[in-house]
Amino acid sequence: MSTRTERLNPHVPAPKKESLGRAYWYLWTGTCLNRVGQLLPAFFTIYLVHENLATVETAGWIIGAQGAGSIVAALLGGVLSMRFGSRRTIIYSQLTTALFAGALSLSMPVWGLAFIAFLAGCTTTIHRPAGTALVAHTVPASQRARAYGLLYWASNIGVSAAPLLAGGVMELAPQLMFALNAATSISYALIATRIPESSFQSDDTGPHKKSWRHSVKKAVTPFVQLPIAPFIFLNFLLAAVYLQCRSALPVDMADHGLSASTVGLALSVNGILVVVLQPFASHFAGSSRLLPKFITASVVIGLGFFLHGFWTSQIGYICSIAVWTLGEVVLAPLGSSLIAIWAGAEEQATHQAAYFFAWNLGVAVSAPVGLWGLEYLGSTIFWSCTGALALIVALGHIVLANFYPYGEPDA
Repeated sequence: MSTRTERLNPHVPAPKKESLGRAYWYLWTGTCLNRVGQLLPAFFTIYLVHENLATVETAGWIIGAQGAGSIVAALLGGVLSMRFGSRRTIIYSQLTTALFAGALSLSMPVWGLAFIAFLAGCTTTIHRPAGTALVAHTVPASQRARAYGLLYWASNIGVSAAPLLAGGVMELAPQLMFALNAATSISYALIATRIPESSFQSDDTGPHKKSWRHSVKKAVTPFVQLPIAPFIFLNFLLAAVYLQCRSALPVDMADHGLSASTVGLALSVNGILVVVLQPFASHFAGSSRLLPKFITASVVIGLGFFLHGFWTSQIGYICSIAVWTLGEVVLAPLGSSLIAIWAGAEEQATHQAAYFFAWNLGVAVSAPVGLWGLEYLGSTIFWSCTGALALIVALGHIVLANFYPYGEPDA
């Protein structure tokens, strides 16, 4: 039986059911390397201030420019993948990342650093929609949820290792931080040359070539296409809840008397649990009944943040973090898996890009809104509101479930 959710690229030989295929593991390794060498905002800020390249205030603007580049990259990655192919997009984005990393190590005016930081933030993130599209094209439908979960695991392994490496190389010489970023980016580009391109993107000339106008139109489509647009919006709301762990949560913990080291220890529980649990969650995720799992994950994430308003001791915070982390590890592979089911072969990169854009925009919105809400509403009311918002997301998915182009992928 053939459906639109069957394997999207019949020209790439299907790996055995228990294997994700060699191409996938090249992508997995490259993703891990990208995160290991990524220019971390905290260490970049330290570098700018200690090297007298910027004041604390202007360093904040430079870091903000880097984050803005990541938001733009979410959509740009989809357009470039459709125009040039996902593999080429990964290769060229990583090579330009290495170039901009070298440029950031040079002395220049603050406006120049901000501009280069914006470009670096963009190029280092462009690979994400391209990579998730390649998963949809090279991994059988029945294995995609597991594949996306393990890709998220690779990203978290890299994120866990990055501060240790960045801190170590900065003690030797601050410029080595940029050398690390460049080296891992070039390594990913070389690894990506071993990944097969999707069949409909395998030619830069002739009928397979996509015009810029066509590519941009496809990038906009998910934001106006019903019912995928509401799905993306609901994920933006959930991102605004989840990403309070980077802004309002540390401030709230400090306001309740926890020291900086205790805050760091409590927050590290999230990373540890993700690294430990994600392989198991990915193994049992499967590709069937994804939407109910998505709804459950939203509720669990909301419950965890709701509890922050009531469990304000060190143990209480750790337990609450553990709750929403369980929701996170369940959620991680589901969004991209659903997008892979719904999008056609041609639209994989642009639809995945729209999904990433929702989460990256959540990063930009959650920090100022969350800190404002914590200050003016108080801890208990604010965290109750975040829990309620996550519950609204779950209810929204339930209401829209009958209208989603949802289907079970073929085994």
